[in-house]
Amino acid sequence: MKMKITIALASATLASGAFADPAVFNMKLGKTTESEVKSMYSTQHSGINKYTNGNMYELRSTEINFEGLQEVSTIFNSEGTLVAVLTKFPKGKFEYLNQIMSQKYKRVRHEVPRVGNKSATYLDGETEITLNAPHLSFEMSMNYIRLELKREYEQQVADERNQQRKNESQQL
Repeated sequence: MKMKITIALASATLASGAFADPAVFNMKLGKTTESEVKSMYSTQHSGINKYTNGNMYELRSTEINFEGLQEVSTIFNSEGTLVAVLTKFPKGKFEYLNQIMSQKYKRVRHEVPRVGNKSATYLDGETEITLNAPHLSFEMSMNYIRLELKREYEQQVADERNQQRKNESQQL
């Protein structure tokens, strides 16, 4: 009996760790607060996010020791908790970043043709990590986005599309 309880507790501990959200540049999605980010990095307020009603900040990429990092944006929810980190890199970093992600996270989508747009999507806990390298661009993005933000974004886009269709149909 005691052995079963120990095994159950160990399994629960491992399982909860497996579903923890990732950290990027020392910022843990779903946990890190605005004040914590402001204490770690120089920030510039860039507005209120339409989908979360939370603040957005640009960080100085030069303060983060990661080769090629060009831009870093953070999005917080209305409670001041980090829900997204959006980054830009030179397109040539795609293979390197994709290799790192594939070793750390569960891959859910992978489209890497010889020529064309390259993308990969990973999942860790309640966070989706996407890599996108458009074919005719010199830049690529690496975005960590909590699923709560993604769902809200998709819902609002669908609502706006439906409203647009309704408005257009009333004009005919």
